[in-house]
Amino acid sequence: MKKKLCVILTLILMIASFAGCGNESGETGQAASSKDYVYKVTPLELERGVDGYSNLIKNGDYIYAYGYKYEDDGTTTINLALLDTEGKVKEEGKYFSQEGGGLVYFSCDDQGVLYAIKDIYAQEPDEEGNYIDQYYLVKLSVKGEEIFCISLNEIPQVKELAGNGWLYTGDIVCIKDKIYVKVMESYLTFDREGNFLKMLSSEGEDSLQGVYLYPIANGKVIAFRMEDDGAVYLGYADMETGKMTDKTKIPGASYDFSVYPGNENYEVFLVNSYGVYGYNIGDSDKIQLMNFVDSDLDSYGLYNLITINDQEFFAAYDDQENYETCIGRFSKVDPKDIKDKKVITLACAGLDWDIRNSVVKFNKSNEEYRITIQDYASLYNSESDYEAGITRLNTDIASGKVPDILVINDSMPVESYISKGLFEDLKPYIEKDEELDITNYMPNVLEAYSVDGKLYRLVPYYTINTLIAKTSDVGQKRGWTVQDVNELMSTKPEDVMFLNYVDRRTMLLYCMSSAGNQYVDWKNGTCSFDTDSFTEMLEFLKEFPETIGDDMYTDEYWENYDSMWREGKVVAMMYNVSGFRDYQYVQQGTFGEPVTMIGYPTGNGDGSAIMPALQMAMSAKSSCKEGAWQFLRYYLTDEYQDAIPYGLPLSIKRLDSMGEEAMKKPTYTDENGNEVESEDYYYLGGVEIPINPMTKEEVENFKKTLYSFNQVYNYDDNLIQIIEEEAAAFFNGQKSAKDVAAIIQSRVKIYVNENR
Repeated sequence: MKKKLCVILTLILMIASFAGCGNESGETGQAASSKDYVYKVTPLELERGVDGYSNLIKNGDYIYAYGYKYEDDGTTTINLALLDTEGKVKEEGKYFSQEGGGLVYFSCDDQGVLYAIKDIYAQEPDEEGNYIDQYYLVKLSVKGEEIFCISLNEIPQVKELAGNGWLYTGDIVCIKDKIYVKVMESYLTFDREGNFLKMLSSEGEDSLQGVYLYPIANGKVIAFRMEDDGAVYLGYADMETGKMTDKTKIPGASYDFSVYPGNENYEVFLVNSYGVYGYNIGDSDKIQLMNFVDSDLDSYGLYNLITINDQEFFAAYDDQENYETCIGRFSKVDPKDIKDKKVITLACAGLDWDIRNSVVKFNKSNEEYRITIQDYASLYNSESDYEAGITRLNTDIASGKVPDILVINDSMPVESYISKGLFEDLKPYIEKDEELDITNYMPNVLEAYSVDGKLYRLVPYYTINTLIAKTSDVGQKRGWTVQDVNELMSTKPEDVMFLNYVDRRTMLLYCMSSAGNQYVDWKNGTCSFDTDSFTEMLEFLKEFPETIGDDMYTDEYWENYDSMWREGKVVAMMYNVSGFRDYQYVQQGTFGEPVTMIGYPTGNGDGSAIMPALQMAMSAKSSCKEGAWQFLRYYLTDEYQDAIPYGLPLSIKRLDSMGEEAMKKPTYTDENGNEVESEDYYYLGGVEIPINPMTKEEVENFKKTLYSFNQVYNYDDNLIQIIEEEAAAFFNGQKSAKDVAAIIQSRVKIYVNENR
């Protein structure tokens, strides 16, 4: 009854999360719930990093940590540590692997004895010419001493398995007084002294083929595996018959979860990138125990989780600040010890790691507000419906349940949301911010994402989606029409391609996403598909193949791939321009001469678009706008803009500094901490072609071009679907382009008016 009540409360809290900004003392359901999933982490005093401890195993009261250190001579040192429940080292040792092999798949029994598989790599072929590794079952002391080492290859049943010329091992599991070693898809059974007892094999959908095994607290053995439908299933393993019983799919997006042995309350722990959940086989849903963001954990997740008690566990995690692997002790925090803050809801359909890390950073530093994340993809997606999350999010937003902050993606009808007044104008916030200057941001980008002078979307960085071609072919002026393309191609030999094996749907998608707004006016509810320019576009698209067969990609194709554009065998290239060096590499390397960002052919000649790498909006109905702005403004600061790893910054100051860097040779820091210049090359047929720094004139021309883009990349799946459905009759020769365009015009007009 208690578990059912928890599930009901969880659903209520998820619905209540859209009440907006609340107080963690209980003013909103989501706010109250965020305190229930908080754990604090205490790093264990163990060596960290690449050469430190990163793995955990447990059986009964025995807990071990181990890690690999790879030596310069090709050997491996394995650090071993027996821990107490406080995480302190009781005993420590090392195992020195020989060159050409090492220990894998550690396990321990309930007496604290270690077992592992030794894999010695094959150096020479056997009599039949097969390279088969030599595998051994090894029993170890915590000091790293081998107690026994038994050859698995010499066991008759294993020899039979290796008859096909290859062999592999899997995990090793200690269950009561037996040791089970996975070889191929069978399990070899040994006693504690290393005596081989039998081989456990079975076939069929209830077999143990492809499973991973964990003994759990109630004496049973958990088996889990991913099956053909893409879902992960749990069950119990019968180690006498080799069968899997009570098979149950992990609820929700099962493929997102790692599985670990549970405690006295839950048979297993499930871990995804958001938190830790408890689950018992047969239950209708999992129960959240820990939320990583609520716990201020700036890590992608946990692994090698082992339980200590019902309030604590050990786990390995990646420390994002020091870029090293740590093992920590995680302890549940009493909700009454957590400071009350106003809660801001951030919703998305698939979370960007950059945003998640920013949320954790915000939550740690802000004394008044706290952000909680609702990832609809994680909540609602499943193996049978990968779009369930975005569908649910769009439904909620359309009904007025807009989160305080929304992370926008391509599957959202943003123009419709803007026309309905759901988003807040961010321009006044920028103008009133004493530390920000709106004149420091790309004016064309701000204008492109504004409607009637109001900025409803924040785009911190972006790329330019375009076509690139040689300036000698298309001239210096950006933009062209379908007629321009046809005229150019008429001057080329028949074997010259416009684009390199692009199918019709891909071309349609990019043409409409880059320039579709030329045909749709969401503000006025009009469209113009019944025009000559769109008819020409349909005729242009018809020239592209419906599909590209694998037979196109011959050895000759790949041998000549790098030189296709340089040698003029292909005229244009689809490209996302992301920076100065990136552009210079394409210009000097791929094409070998000056290029023009000409764009996709369109009716008005402008077929390039600003493609947002990240875009966010604030709810116009949020009761926590000041807190939401405190988070959003971070993306406009020098701290963030200067650290953008890929793409073009919104900051003009940062763009100028990137231009200065592009006029210099790339550098690296040597072992003495000195900055050293290096050369950059493009490799063509094994030949090094130097990539020179940009000249000042080239930098200025590049920036001038960036200032000229004013169209927004907008992938509208509904619009694309309408065009695809109706244009098929033209592509198949059943209707004229003009007739099809008229039908598209009618359908799109209805679609636009219904969603304004």
